[in-house]
Amino acid sequence: MVINLNTVKSVISKVNSKGVSLIRKETGLKVSNATKEGLSVPEGAKTYDALRVGKNSKPNESYTDIFTFRNEQGQIIKRYTKKVEGNNIIETHKGYEDLYTWEKDLNEFGDEIMEIPAKKVSSYTRENGNITSIREDVFAKTFEPKPYLTHFKREIKRGNEDGWHKRVNTEDILIEQRRNGENVKFINNQYETDRFVNGNFKLIKSEATSPELDEIAQNSYLLPYISKNNKFANRMAQACIQDSKFVADPEVQLYKKASTRAGYYSDGGNLNINLKSSKDLAMPRESLTETIGHEVSHAKWDEKCNLYSFYEAGFDETEDFLKIYSKSEIPNIKKYRYSSEHYISPREDKVGYYNQFCEKVAREDGTKAVKKYIDLRDKIQEQFPNQHGFQFYHPNYNEDDLQGLFSMLKAW
Repeated sequence: MVINLNTVKSVISKVNSKGVSLIRKETGLKVSNATKEGLSVPEGAKTYDALRVGKNSKPNESYTDIFTFRNEQGQIIKRYTKKVEGNNIIETHKGYEDLYTWEKDLNEFGDEIMEIPAKKVSSYTRENGNITSIREDVFAKTFEPKPYLTHFKREIKRGNEDGWHKRVNTEDILIEQRRNGENVKFINNQYETDRFVNGNFKLIKSEATSPELDEIAQNSYLLPYISKNNKFANRMAQACIQDSKFVADPEVQLYKKASTRAGYYSDGGNLNINLKSSKDLAMPRESLTETIGHEVSHAKWDEKCNLYSFYEAGFDETEDFLKIYSKSEIPNIKKYRYSSEHYISPREDKVGYYNQFCEKVAREDGTKAVKKYIDLRDKIQEQFPNQHGFQFYHPNYNEDDLQGLFSMLKAW
């Protein structure tokens, strides 16, 4: 953005203790003037405010511009900040949105309802043209004499560009709830995420205010669950893979094909998840989780069988198999191996396909994955009962069709 300095009006300034002075302050400007200053006018904006603060020693080389756009009601809808320190320029774009009012039933009949409105603040920061961070905050406040305030934050920061770390971003997730007279409750997690493999993550730091919240915070399903814009399928697959403790993690391949086939495990060690399956589209998260849990199960049992075959053939000299599995598991491993080697496809025999051991255990693991996901959802809602539904919203469309915050950062 280029500022036309001819439009900047000086104002009476007062130097504060840090040597900073107010150079410009104008409010209620017509948005038609914004384009003259090189500004992009957001939809719905009617007026804007302009502020410039500069260092008293070098006000033309070291200053901060703040432009605030307001709608017809005077509400802030966007704020643009540009901080200049010589040749270093940091720009922050911040958007404000009033979310729909969430309603919470206070009794089993639904005739007592608490309204929970919320405001979403989305922002991204560039330094010398490159995006360095993306952040989303949702602030919800209940309507009652002593309200609950719930804050959800998700922030992605670009990692170091040197060496291995050029692949790594950090992602912070915070959910906290406050009320006067009560102790604050929060979960604050930090993850490392792979910039080039969407979905790969590792929890590197976690804080929580109670043992119950700490149990939730350590759960690998928290990351894909808490936000609605984060490429759910890939994140959930990585969570299931982490839970299964593979010796060598399988690769995840997402594809889109209008079909009743929700996914499959290929012999090459890939989990293939169909993002356009017609299965249970009314509940995409639960359906995807079941499919992912099912295919991860096939991959895990396949690894068990391969390790057992080495052990059985006498090639497991260091007894790695017995370090991971007990001898009591061998009968089921043999059953799975036999079932896999004599696999019955649904085209050949639907009943035989359904009843074969390898599909039976995969279905059970798919059901367990969904149960774990739902249990986590219920625990979070129990611990943070007054949050806005945005954080836990179940969209009626396939989430992978959205450009998530992670993908946005990768694209830049």
